[in-house]
Amino acid sequence: MSLGLRRLAARFDAWVWDLRGRRRLRRGDPRGAIRAYEMARRRRGPRWSTAMALAVGHLCARELSEARRWLAEGREVDPQRYEREAALFLARHGFDLDAVQRLATGPRRQGPAVGATVRPSRRGAEALPFGDCTDLDEYARFSAMPPITPAEMASIDWDDVLEDLLDD
Repeated sequence: MSLGLRRLAARFDAWVWDLRGRRRLRRGDPRGAIRAYEMARRRRGPRWSTAMALAVGHLCARELSEARRWLAEGREVDPQRYEREAALFLARHGFDLDAVQRLATGPRRQGPAVGATVRPSRRGAEALPFGDCTDLDEYARFSAMPPITPAEMASIDWDDVLEDLLDD
């Protein structure tokens, strides 16, 4: 099979998975839609439409952090198209982009911050077996987290983070 024919077959396969994802989403199966969109992404690579479709799937499944991650990838893949079409794309599925971004950053805290307590270490100077993590579960949880993308870093309100850190 020639290289051109393989690419055509992969594009067709990705198109079929994308179609299956849309059908699953229409039928109210966000988990199935997410699986189908992920298969399309594996075959086609990162694309704006696939990232946005995955964001909608995760929003339908009420997984806000994953939806935010896919929105950030959509912004990273094609920033101009994201600015032009993201709000309309989400509105077609019943979501408001501004509200999703507002919920993703979370509400501002109004009360005073609670002071951190310092636990005395029972260990000596030897290194912890899991780095800064106290046990294997915490290590597994942190190692399973996806890396922070440049688009996610750009969407962080650093003034708000600094304000939270400086609250007494």
